[in-house]
Amino acid sequence: MTRGCPWSYKLRLVGLYVLAFGVFYLYPNLFPLFEPVYLPLLAIDVNIPLVPWTFLIYVSDYVLILLVVILLKEREQFVSFARMAFGVLVGCGLFFLFFPTVYPLPPYPDVDNLMVAAVMKFIQIVDQPRNCFPSMHVALTSVSSWAMRSFGRKVHLIFWIWTFMIYVSTLTTKQHYALDIVGGMGVMLIMILLEKRLFRSIPHGC
Repeated sequence: MTRGCPWSYKLRLVGLYVLAFGVFYLYPNLFPLFEPVYLPLLAIDVNIPLVPWTFLIYVSDYVLILLVVILLKEREQFVSFARMAFGVLVGCGLFFLFFPTVYPLPPYPDVDNLMVAAVMKFIQIVDQPRNCFPSMHVALTSVSSWAMRSFGRKVHLIFWIWTFMIYVSTLTTKQHYALDIVGGMGVMLIMILLEKRLFRSIPHGC
């Protein structure tokens, strides 16, 4: 027998996540504790150009995650997703706090599209190309899509295609190294493995 997870519980967890996000992501991004270092630029990093319209895909991860929060109605599914999301935040955040990296961001080009220009300006202000390795953009989007596996093959595939597009956008917006994607996928795999090993048979509660 499955039971629903009330919105009051979801909102409390989302609020707690926002606070933790400020500590583990925003603070080290804006005020790094240590001098950020550059990672090696691979051929893929050098050859992929900055593509302004892909900033819309880059920020669409917020929409993807919000959809997962809305669509996961069973308490066990939502609590499992929340554990993995918090695990990603802490796991990546420890790197951001103590081993910060930075990307050599090229100048943004002028664009005529007002929406693209606004998103680029938003990223430029609040999401500096620090906190690079491992990519939390990749890790968090990945565990979000993984959490949708019970919704059927078609829905799950749509979320993974969307996730892959976000992967690519981290390169075309020059926010991440290719190595960051590998690191983010590694964090995702660790969180999925820990969730299966530690909590698979433990009852959940809301």
